[in-house]
Formats: sequence, structure tokens, C-alpha cells
Amino acid sequence: MKINLQTHLSEAINEKLKGGMGDDKTLQDIANKHDCPIELIELMLKWGMDVEMEHTNDKEVAREIAMDHLTEDPIYYKKLKEMEGE
Repeated sequence: MKINLQTHLSEAINEKLKGGMGDDKTLQDIANKHDCPIELIELMLKWGMDVEMEHTNDKEVAREIAMDHLTEDPIYYKKLKEMEGE
């Protein structure tokens, strides 16, 4: 029996990411939660996905991780850039 490694890894990653704070949230939901403009959340999502793509080749996984961070703190990636001195 052949095992498709990519499918197996994707399933394993998806399993690990279930239950994140950003699950079932839209960008508008996050903006509303933090009472901030959606344009800020869109920008932070772009920054966040760029950061998270350093750790994965899967854009969906990167987006989910970024959404989790933004749900908790809408300027998470701005703070991260400042800490890294960028």
C-alpha cells in the first residue's frame, strides 16, 4: 500500500491546528473584536502570512496561524517586527 506523504503531512498539520482562536473567524470579525479598521487587519494578515511562511510551505497553514495571532492581538506582527528591529 502506497502512502501519499504530502497528504499524510497535510492531515497531520491540520489536526494539530484544530481549535485555534481564529477558527471560523473572518477578518471583519477580528476587526470588530478589536474595534479597529479592517484595513489594519488585512495588512497584519499579509505581514503575518509572510512571517509564518518561514515555517511552512502551506499558505493555508500560514494563514490559520496568522489568524490565530491576530484574533488574540491585532498588532501582533507589528510588535514582532519592532522586537526584531525591522
